[in-house]
Amino acid sequence: MDNSKMSEFKLFVKNNPFLISYIRNGKKSWQDFYEMYDLYGEDEDAWSKYLVEEKENSVDDGNRNSGGYWDEFLKAAKNVDMNKVQEGISSLQKTLGLFGDLFTNKSGTSGKEYNPRPLYRRFED
Repeated sequence: MDNSKMSEFKLFVKNNPFLISYIRNGKKSWQDFYEMYDLYGEDEDAWSKYLVEEKENSVDDGNRNSGGYWDEFLKAAKNVDMNKVQEGISSLQKTLGLFGDLFTNKSGTSGKEYNPRPLYRRFED
């Protein structure tokens, strides 16, 4: 194996990192890419399939960056179990009701209403 050819291939991969995704996905192996590089070099015709897919992926990445958070939010919203959300809201309402009852009873005079005493009149004037 020619060491300078291997160095050139490493530089080619470094300049074209999209090739790594093919390795990770199991679509190609390093051996396959090296053999292509050994036969065709950096000829764009040989790599055009991978360049086209890389450009499509970069367009998707651009869309993901611009509206990606919104898309991810929508995907997460689709997976929400509304029954669980309703149970959580009901539980929260009960808890707030209990706290409301506690504070309402303590702010008054032990739950008794205030009835003013009639004025005492000693002399009937």
